[in-house]
Amino acid sequence: MRSLACSVTTVVVLSLLGCEKEEQKEKSAEPAQSVDKAAAVEPALAKAMAQASAMARTKRGPQRDANGPPEGGVFEPGAADREARRGAPPKVTLGDRGAEPRVALGPIRPKPGWKTAGSAQIVMQQAGQGGLPVQIALTLEAQKAKLGDAGADAPSGADSDVVTVTARVKSAEVSAAGAPEEITTRVRALKGARVDYQVMKDGSGTGYHFDLPSGAGEVVDILRILSDTLALVTLPVPAEPLGRGGFWMTTSREGVFGLDLVTYRMIKVEKLEGDSVTLSVGTKRYSASNRFDFAGLPADAPRDLLEFDAKSDGRLDFKLGTPFPTGGEIGSLLGAKLGTPPQVGVIQIQSRVALSFPDKSSGPGSKPAATTGTPP
Repeated sequence: MRSLACSVTTVVVLSLLGCEKEEQKEKSAEPAQSVDKAAAVEPALAKAMAQASAMARTKRGPQRDANGPPEGGVFEPGAADREARRGAPPKVTLGDRGAEPRVALGPIRPKPGWKTAGSAQIVMQQAGQGGLPVQIALTLEAQKAKLGDAGADAPSGADSDVVTVTARVKSAEVSAAGAPEEITTRVRALKGARVDYQVMKDGSGTGYHFDLPSGAGEVVDILRILSDTLALVTLPVPAEPLGRGGFWMTTSREGVFGLDLVTYRMIKVEKLEGDSVTLSVGTKRYSASNRFDFAGLPADAPRDLLEFDAKSDGRLDFKLGTPFPTGGEIGSLLGAKLGTPPQVGVIQIQSRVALSFPDKSSGPGSKPAATTGTPP
């Protein structure tokens, strides 16, 4: 029988090694789309996206560049503030407006009273092993934020400009035949879980946190992945109308998995047809601290962070004027090297999430964006 620890909840692989005797070869980087043009707009982000394939690993440890994101994925103390300060709004940099016709994409922000429902299929994997798909039925609802809801990471005085979104798990099932009853029972215990977060005036998200029902502690990683997915699809957008081929970049400071991270995103308009738009989203994250206080690590596990690698890529479909994707898929990887040589450990979380939210949202919302220009 496959255990729950191996197939569902324990997507963390912690291997304490006696000594690293062999130098690991550095993997080649996959350049991000339009990276040359991006370099002219935002050199640090272009470098971050170009390095998105893996950490630099050498006998001397991670290599750091004082003028940009560190190759080893870990900023020196205080250095992350040069890229993005905690509490500062995301930096949005327009790379290209794209071809005509162009449309205003946002801000992609819900209004109080907005609701939608759909599903998220989450597959978590260990290196070289398959994972069980978990199907989650989900509802989202927005309400006016109360004083203090925006949290410490939000811009000063932000409460008047934000809405609180609550995502509720209506049901959770292992969507694979033959799964052990022990696993399916524990997954079903996620029913009633919730993720709360705030969406700012510019469309960016902050304050992500989740609550587990009693008895669902052993499947916390599923809810952790869901919370991160909501963060990945909550996007600030430029004020300028964009067309096919247009792209922009964002730099922000955010908390994911309880970690303090500097996040770079490159978002591109891949398709624009009628009132539907498809975006590709590439994300690269760096740790702002050399401490890895990841919730759920064993008490005796090392917290000294030597290298860090976190990235995701995906496709999101939106109906213009709506605050949440109607569909899409996102693949993510988080890896870290912990400890003090020669005693080091490796942690890895890998996931793929498919979203399906047919456009049945209700309540106050934005009208479809206006089109500018003429078709080519």
